[in-house]
Amino acid sequence: MRRIVILSPHRPSRELLSRILAEPDLSVVAMADADEVLDSIAEDEPALVVVDARRPDEDHPLMLGLLKRRHPRQPLITLVPGRLRVFDGNEERVRDVRDGSAEGLHQLLSELQRATRDLLAQHLLRMLRPPIGEA
Repeated sequence: MRRIVILSPHRPSRELLSRILAEPDLSVVAMADADEVLDSIAEDEPALVVVDARRPDEDHPLMLGLLKRRHPRQPLITLVPGRLRVFDGNEERVRDVRDGSAEGLHQLLSELQRATRDLLAQHLLRMLRPPIGEA
């Protein structure tokens, strides 16, 4: 079963993101502690990591740096004020979204769902298609 790991220090955000991203055949695990997330990724690499960095938290920059150093190809979505940073394992794209209103939150969550579906589809293709030279 494919797994998504969510990091957010705020319980309501973890609950909302877990509900928004839940799908059959997906395990969604939400955590508040950056060290716990890094340990979880080291044990069993997930299909996707989602970091909610919309509110200042001193652990986020350190955690993101460690994640990129230890798992440089780990697909990652980072929610920051006004945008989503989507890293597919090769390149990062930024999707601008309105922020601060109910409409902005709806747009952010819609973009998050779209980006998640895209990255999960890419993950499935990588699982089904062996790397060149290993067929």
